[in-house]
Amino acid sequence: KTSKARDLLKISQQVAPAVPVTVQQATFARIDKTLEIPAMQPAGALPGRGGIEIGLSPKISTPPPGLKRFFEDYPYACLEQKVSVAIGLNDAARWERIVEALPTYLDQYGLAAYFPNGHGSPALTAYVLSATHAAGFAIPEATAQRMGRALAAFAEGRIKVEHWSPVNDLLVRKLTALEALTRRGVKMTSAISSLEVIPSKLPTSALIDWTLIIKRVPELPNRASRLVAADKELRNRMSYLGGKLVFTSERSDYWWWLMDSGDANSFRLIEAVLDDMNWQDDLPALVQGAMLRQNRGHWSTTVANVWATIALKRFGQKFEKENVAGTTRAR
Repeated sequence: KTSKARDLLKISQQVAPAVPVTVQQATFARIDKTLEIPAMQPAGALPGRGGIEIGLSPKISTPPPGLKRFFEDYPYACLEQKVSVAIGLNDAARWERIVEALPTYLDQYGLAAYFPNGHGSPALTAYVLSATHAAGFAIPEATAQRMGRALAAFAEGRIKVEHWSPVNDLLVRKLTALEALTRRGVKMTSAISSLEVIPSKLPTSALIDWTLIIKRVPELPNRASRLVAADKELRNRMSYLGGKLVFTSERSDYWWWLMDSGDANSFRLIEAVLDDMNWQDDLPALVQGAMLRQNRGHWSTTVANVWATIALKRFGQKFEKENVAGTTRAR
């Protein structure tokens, strides 16, 4: 007896160019006089493809064109990446879809996981709470409070989370959690006071977190001396190479498992000191130095590009309100 049952398989495949057009070199410069930039077609380039793109902006804080393309073309989709792309593109529709699905990413404590029903991560939870707050993306209050309570429990040692790390990073993760909480108005003075923090031993990302925590908690014991020590350590690590901002501790600062990098630190530092009167004279060099860190029109990671988007927007709102006029000719 023969069967008439049949299966049908339909496959859709996107066909991309075998050799896509990519950014080979990007330059950021102030145009206040004649500027000459040598350029030639890269060796082995296909004829008739590519070209030179010139973008002019009246503000130093205008994101480079490659930054938008980075987010538009970004192919991956864990929670961090989805949140980063929504912020980077200022895409309200994307954000609404993330908000709808967000509860499925929270574990039994309320910590966010990279994928639905996964193990919660305090670092990821802190990033989502901090970046969305800084960018003005609202998380429903009940969800935000649940995430905040989980971070508080982690910071106080009431819950322990399965976590891989090549070094003992518990203090750093607690500082990241506390920074996110203080950004949203939760101070937790006793938990902060109980930490043994030596600024010189912190990676730069944690040093920035520690500086922000001190600023936001006036009741912290020895607050003035702690802030002076953190500020001094931050300045000691800063250096400029041809105008490019670098950190003397950069090699040891790449804590990739916590989504930290030199690029992200550069813009997080700018965002951290924008309203600090002691840093106002440093800000123009900081911004230009961070902009010069870009490679092929953007920065190294999704997190770095998000903090670049946030910091540049805030810098422009604060310092670049005047109109700029003039004529520029390119040839």
